[in-house]
Amino acid sequence: MLAVIRRSLTLQMVLATLLGIFVGLFLGDMCHVFAPWENAYIMILKITTIPYLICAVIHGIGQLATGAAKQILKKGLLFIAGIWIINIGIIYMTVFLFPQSQGAVHASYSTLAPSTINFAELLIPDNIFFALSNNMVPAVVMFGLMLGIALMHIREKQTVLSFLDTLVGAFTRITAWISRITPLGTFLIIADRVGMIQVATVKQISTYLILYILCICLLVFWIIPRIVATLTGLSATKWIKDLTPILVLAFTTNVVIVTLPFIIELIKRETERLYKKDEVVQDQIQGIVSIIFNLPLGSLFITVFVFFISIFYHMPLSFMSQLQLFVTTFLTSLGAVGLGSWINSLNFLLNSLGLPLNAIETYLTTLPFTAGFQSLVSVMEISSLGLLIALACHGVIRWNMRTIIKSSVMTLIPVIAFFFAFKSWIMLPSISNPTKSICDLQINLPIKAKVYTDTLPQPRTGDTFTRVLQSKILRVGYNPEMIPFSFQGSNRKIIGYDISFAHMLAHDLQCDLELVPIHFGTLAEELSSGLYDIAMTGVSITEQRLKKMCFTHPYLDSRLVFLMRKKFRHIYTSLADILKHPHVKLVVRKGTSYEALARTLVPPSQIAVIDNYEEYVQNYPNDVLLRGQPQAIAWSLNYPNFTVVAPKPEISKDSLGYAVALGSDQMLCYLNQWLTLKKNEHFTQHQYDLWVLGKTETETPQPRRWSIIRDVLGWTDN
Repeated sequence: MLAVIRRSLTLQMVLATLLGIFVGLFLGDMCHVFAPWENAYIMILKITTIPYLICAVIHGIGQLATGAAKQILKKGLLFIAGIWIINIGIIYMTVFLFPQSQGAVHASYSTLAPSTINFAELLIPDNIFFALSNNMVPAVVMFGLMLGIALMHIREKQTVLSFLDTLVGAFTRITAWISRITPLGTFLIIADRVGMIQVATVKQISTYLILYILCICLLVFWIIPRIVATLTGLSATKWIKDLTPILVLAFTTNVVIVTLPFIIELIKRETERLYKKDEVVQDQIQGIVSIIFNLPLGSLFITVFVFFISIFYHMPLSFMSQLQLFVTTFLTSLGAVGLGSWINSLNFLLNSLGLPLNAIETYLTTLPFTAGFQSLVSVMEISSLGLLIALACHGVIRWNMRTIIKSSVMTLIPVIAFFFAFKSWIMLPSISNPTKSICDLQINLPIKAKVYTDTLPQPRTGDTFTRVLQSKILRVGYNPEMIPFSFQGSNRKIIGYDISFAHMLAHDLQCDLELVPIHFGTLAEELSSGLYDIAMTGVSITEQRLKKMCFTHPYLDSRLVFLMRKKFRHIYTSLADILKHPHVKLVVRKGTSYEALARTLVPPSQIAVIDNYEEYVQNYPNDVLLRGQPQAIAWSLNYPNFTVVAPKPEISKDSLGYAVALGSDQMLCYLNQWLTLKKNEHFTQHQYDLWVLGKTETETPQPRRWSIIRDVLGWTDN
């Protein structure tokens, strides 16, 4: 039995996978000790990847005759286009099975900088050494293609090709040595991922995971093998069996590039059996596989996640958005290698389609389940395309139309029946977004708080700090429309970033809290009259206000941004764009610092002043609203048809501070030192993450991961 296991890499990988699952379930989150060893194993796998890729591309293309290269291109385009069509069809079938979302439109938001991908830098190797050291695979591939094409036209090239062939052989030998520890690496990876994943996280995205995995398996183990069998005469079962060790390697490591030497050797064996002793075919395979690897195949399935996110947030994609999605995915996935490339591509896709950028966090949560399957489909399609193109170039493909039609029907009927049966009878978990919105949060400090709305308290006299301490009452001015700083939550209570600080300030002063509504136009007068002691509601520090009131040191700086309907987000991207359209108005709220600024930016005819932000939606929906970035993004949570645009060049930055009446030196000194203390206690960072970045999951911490050793056997409490 041990001898059989030693000889069979497939059996070793299966046993390592099963053992990893068991250890992950047994030890739970204690499996984090495997993480450094897992990372070391993946680093070892990458030792030869980029050098092997560039040598294989140059050698594979450079050894071709011009006629053979044209033939590969001609034959290859047919098969590659066919695979892309099949992939897109499977993607839409998967989306067809998604149920409607039952969650909120938005659960949180992100102030991440917009993603920008410079396709010229990505694809043009102006400095090949920089591209190599920074893993810029598309540029490396482009360099290899150009050098390989140049070698095709050079007669005296055998010495260079022989050297490259030797290097490829050496890299292949190193990869073979590394493959001996693959079962150990597989065990480490599976144990770590099974042990660390949260059950609640799996439930939240379960529908996406189920459909993604089912459709990938359908493609990998049914559709593609039957296409290969129809066109080559090779048994579909045998093709899957021969590929199994390579598929398991890709599944467990999620690094497709390390499988290339094994794929090339497998295709060489199969072509030698079908087209005996043809050295030309053997030499072409290396170049064919190297080129196919850099095309978007498995990486196209990242679009399934984008469709899922559009449903998750109730933001359906239009036909043009879907077309843009596939074109952009194709361009950003050229030469994509591993997780970093996937995240860069997804960040760009979400930003270009106006979807929440914090969906990347959800994507990272799904990776332990989906990354292996994405690698599976990449390996299956690279191997199958490599085999088909190599055989097609030498006329070995069986173009029997009757057989092809019959096989296609026999393949498609079960697929279509499966999808319709699944849609009709299988009750999938609903797509829901259980994460709290900032509107659902509560402030739970043990202080007595009173909120004034229509009626106002009597103004107070005397020194601000003295009257607060003597009366044991802290009056804070607020505005209920300054989300995320001060606003009315879903439970009708006033909450927000600044309100949380107000509660903490009252708690530290051992006072009761009274929240008094403010009017921005008369802010200085209300402070000096003693109507409230301090304004904590996202108040901007301006030169005009500094003459009439005092401010703490700024607690937040935010750039000014535009709010507009999503259909205008590519039209009004700068102040100059607004000036070019005289019918478009810049909308600002009366009495705010934005009103004064707007009068310096655009003509009076292009300014619209509103009393509240509901007026913008009702009266100026086709115009542009000017606000600070945190307020704008938070406001857009309740209006999914509107989006935030950061104008370029930047208009201005808004500094926010807490305002007190002139002459309140003791109060001002206390507040500045108190804010420093809160920062040192990490209270400030926590509130920023919660209210401004929308990381509401910190309010509902995840329970400890269930494990057999702790929850069943009770052997440890750690």
